Amino acid sequence: MDLPVINSGGISAWCSDCIVNEDRDVYFLSVAGYQTAVKGIIANVLEYGSVVVEIGGEYKYLSRFSHSYSVYYQRLPSGFYQAVILPRIALSGNNKPKDVFLVLSRHTSAAEELFFKHLEQKTEITLHPSLSGWLWRIFSEKGWLIPLESLVGDYQGYVVEINEDELRDTIIMAIANKNPEVMVCFTKGGEHGSTE
Repeated sequence: MDLPVINSGGISAWCSDCIVNEDRDVYFLSVAGYQTAVKGIIANVLEYGSVVVEIGGEYKYLSRFSHSYSVYYQRLPSGFYQAVILPRIALSGNNKPKDVFLVLSRHTSAAEELFFKHLEQKTEITLHPSLSGWLWRIFSEKGWLIPLESLVGDYQGYVVEINEDELRDTIIMAIANKNPEVMVCFTKGGEHGSTE
């Protein structure tokens, strides 16, 4: 598999993963190549410099967005260097800001699990694990779960925005309407219910 070339300030390397929003703000970026080139490209992203990925003859201009990033470097067995950047809103246990987080995953099922774990950490609402699929669907329908564009690689990315009051009201309405997807967590015994 040929990796697309990523350029910045006259230096170039290869891009193995890149996830962006509609404005081409970088939410996940993995770059490999010579150490100085990789570090230079990452520095340009972090300093709001010009970064371009060439994909199928088309140039995609990338930009940094306002959230803080985490950067990870490693030397590869080939002798090349790899860097990965992602916003801190993707990290488990990061409660700032409290109303948004990022889910990155290779598979939708794993993304749903991460979504639920982050949601539990970020809200004061007690959530039952059996609600995971229902919550994923509700967040998608209400526009609170925003899919990102994967320019390169096979990762999927989702920005999740939380309005805790509206989420609480949505859950209360589902309970009041006896929505079967929600009521399953109140069933005694069953697969998802309490045994008490």
